[in-house]
Amino acid sequence: MVAGIDLNCDLGEQDGFEGQQLDQQLLPLVTCVNAACGGHAGSLDRLQWLADQCRTHGVIFGAHPAYPDRAGFGRVELQLERSALRAALVQQLQLARQAADAAGIRVGRVKPHGALYHSVCERRDCAELLLDVVRQELPGAAVCGRAGSLLPELAGEYGLRGVREAFADRGVDADGRLLPRGLAGAVLHDPLVVAERVLRLVSEQRLICAGGVELCVQADTVCIHSDTPDAVRLLRVIRQHLEKHGVQLRPY
Repeated sequence: MVAGIDLNCDLGEQDGFEGQQLDQQLLPLVTCVNAACGGHAGSLDRLQWLADQCRTHGVIFGAHPAYPDRAGFGRVELQLERSALRAALVQQLQLARQAADAAGIRVGRVKPHGALYHSVCERRDCAELLLDVVRQELPGAAVCGRAGSLLPELAGEYGLRGVREAFADRGVDADGRLLPRGLAGAVLHDPLVVAERVLRLVSEQRLICAGGVELCVQADTVCIHSDTPDAVRLLRVIRQHLEKHGVQLRPY
């Protein structure tokens, strides 16, 4: 059994009072928050509130940049000039840093969102662009990407720490990539099934893919999405199941 695991969640993505209420329930249940910083969702006010909450609860405050596409929620790859994408990433990371500075904390991690996440995990040019921007804007931050993908492996070449991620609430294909959300099994709902899946991932580094093949996955952090139905209950059951089996929850 491993000593512990990091749990992360993407927050600040739903506007209004209900969105803030959801964030408030989820934040104390994780060890790292990925805060939307204006690309696909989010605002400076919500970032500042999340940074304050992270300081209060001792949770890592992370930036969650995306393609600048609020209408599409950052889920479609945009064909941007390299300079335009760089400018968008710089703007988002600076916004996250502004909120962190106001709260007296630092941005501890950068995890891309949606289509940008897939781009930087699979394409070297995109990964290198993101890593160069993080090195410039947030040199002390770790960079999070899918376990087994390009991004966390390249991070060290930029003097950054790579964090390998797996997903509690999402199905994967035989290559470990997330299934498109429209497919059966892409989003996992049963808390007990998901909790046991996470325990096996943490303790045995094993993950069953959609075709039934058993994958070896070495992960430093596990993500639960805030927009997964009943995400609060899902996270509570995962935490209880891990703690029951002696797994310590700790920031990576």
